[in-house]
Amino acid sequence: MKRFLAISLLLCLLFSLTACGSELVHDDYLSVKPHVEQVLPDPEPTAEDEPPVVTNRNELRGAVLSCIRGWTEHGTILVRDYDGDISADLTETVRYATEEEPIGAFAVDYADYELSGTGEEGTISLRLVFRRSAAEVDAIVTVNGNASAFGKIQQALTNYDTALTLRVRNFEPVDLPAAIRAYCLEHPESVLALPELSAEVYPNEGGTRIVELHFTYPGERDELRRMQSSVSTILSSASSYVHSGKTEAERAALLFRFLTGRLRYSVSDTEPVMPAYSLLCQGIAHSLSFASVFNAECGTAGLECRMLEGVLNGQTCYWNLLCIDGEYYHVDLMRAVERGETELTLLTSAELRDEGYVWDETAHPATPEPESTDGSTPTGPDAPTEPTEPSTEPPTEAPTEPSTEPSSESAETTGPEE
Repeated sequence: MKRFLAISLLLCLLFSLTACGSELVHDDYLSVKPHVEQVLPDPEPTAEDEPPVVTNRNELRGAVLSCIRGWTEHGTILVRDYDGDISADLTETVRYATEEEPIGAFAVDYADYELSGTGEEGTISLRLVFRRSAAEVDAIVTVNGNASAFGKIQQALTNYDTALTLRVRNFEPVDLPAAIRAYCLEHPESVLALPELSAEVYPNEGGTRIVELHFTYPGERDELRRMQSSVSTILSSASSYVHSGKTEAERAALLFRFLTGRLRYSVSDTEPVMPAYSLLCQGIAHSLSFASVFNAECGTAGLECRMLEGVLNGQTCYWNLLCIDGEYYHVDLMRAVERGETELTLLTSAELRDEGYVWDETAHPATPEPESTDGSTPTGPDAPTEPTEPSTEPPTEAPTEPSTEPSSESAETTGPEE
């Protein structure tokens, strides 16, 4: 009886649901199809998924390099009808790819391989351990020649980038730290700081090299850019002031007056990491700061100038070599400030030597060296040129008025006998 009652209630419930559904869903829009399980076909392997097949040494080298450039930690290479000694070629290829090829020398820390089979039918299992990430490998920028490479380095410096990796074709050995330092000092209007530099070149030899650079700056990028803006504004305004001079000597004098007289400087013995900013915005004087800013402003004023580095009293010091009307002279603004000089002093090499300066004189143009008859080196352009020994005959004064009578004796009284 209970079972009959339960079946009856279930039938009533089904009838009610069917009736309700008939009111909500029209038969014209109702379609019921049996479910069919869809079986997707296996994807066909692509050419990239298939292991490369090598038949000679060149193809083997290409396959190994492809694994490195693709940052493949575990690679498989198939050997078919190989022309040559596969074992010897494999050893040499892996060595070349990880020690002489630029990307491999830069990116691979360790390489191992296993050859199974023979040259007729064999398989190479290549295992690579990388010391660079795939992103670091992808970030390498390829350039042609040192000039193009240094253009990229200059962009990194002005943007205060912390790292740059270049693949340089037609690479020529160069002292990168020295070249980068010189550029920063010569361009204070665009590069504020002298960054700490880490430079590595891979491999040690070859026409194409990987150059890896890391820069460490004395502050965050936004703060350095704010400081750079202050320096650039001062240098630009000073350039207009200096350009008011009509001659080279006048422009050099105006620049000297601007740099030495605008502030009461405090002298520092510590070489600055931000030379132009410490001088122009903080009033801290150092020979490196004066030489860097003077050199840059001379360039904008149309004056030929260069920075010199030497030693004075056992300490490294910096100054400038300035060309005025075709003649070269030394200018040391730090020396002028310490002596309280208010006018530009053009110094010769002889004068610097007399004061104890030491530098590589052969690397720079010579300054005027007046000659003297006794073989000594005078210290100024007005050095005496009289004979070292007086004449044995006393000189006579020339007549104030010409004689009316010709006389050979009167002509001989105009000076000592030569």
